[in-house]
Amino acid sequence: MGLQNEEKLELGCTGLQPKPKKWALLMVRVVAFLATAAATLVMALNKETKTLVVATVGNTPIKVTLTAKFQHTPAFVFFVIANGMASFHNLVMIMVELCGQKLDYKGMRLAMVAILDMMTVALLSGGASAATFMAELGKNGNSHARWDKICDKFETFCDHGGAALIASSAGLILMMIISVMSIMKLQIKPKSDSS
Repeated sequence: MGLQNEEKLELGCTGLQPKPKKWALLMVRVVAFLATAAATLVMALNKETKTLVVATVGNTPIKVTLTAKFQHTPAFVFFVIANGMASFHNLVMIMVELCGQKLDYKGMRLAMVAILDMMTVALLSGGASAATFMAELGKNGNSHARWDKICDKFETFCDHGGAALIASSAGLILMMIISVMSIMKLQIKPKSDSS
């Protein structure tokens, strides 16, 4: 009888161990939310206007005012949308994590969270990859296609874009970790209450 009570005591204590993992997943998700939200805001507010001399007629320079915006490049628009959707996904999943069992339908909550996390990783990866390609093109140009680089003229625009890419890459890495943690939660089977 004493041994059974000790076993029950051990089982009771082991039931408390997943809580730090729950909080760990929640904290990683909050940091991923902050990273993707920062990437979204920095790129969405990224704009620089410069007046450049394009030609000189006699002694009179001909100036043109040009504006670099993220909306001018479809890859950057996709980047903003993908990071915005990843931020929204993380915000919803934080609420699901906090509400917990209230939203569980036939035990499918963990599976749906894992699937949505993987879809968000794919979306975020596509947006970051497209924006990285365009950033490389803007920084170095393409001599074969005769596309000139623009980062020597719009330094602030390129610096802000680089910061957004770094934040998005951090968010992508965190989302991959979250996805692995969500899949691992599927493997943990809850212990039955019957003795």
